[in-house]
Amino acid sequence: MSWLRFLIKLSFICNVCYLVGFVIRMLDDPGKWGEAGKHIMVLGGLVAAPLNILTILLAIVLLLLKKVRWSQLHPYIFVLNVVILLLQLELFLP
Repeated sequence: MSWLRFLIKLSFICNVCYLVGFVIRMLDDPGKWGEAGKHIMVLGGLVAAPLNILTILLAIVLLLLKKVRWSQLHPYIFVLNVVILLLQLELFLP
């Protein structure tokens, strides 16, 4: 299940970009950041939420089917992804 560990890590990186992009939009003009700001906005705004939902659902299904153990999922990163997903849903849903 190394591909699931990879997805969890990739989802965490996109979630960090989401949080950085959120801070950039609130504090600064995103244009000041140049190309780096554009990449952060794409990873954080377009990729983070769908990838996070997909990764969490896949991990939960595999945990329930006992195909993977909790200790194999990077539990701390997985929990942080769930917390960030709740934040993303709060900001997207009215």
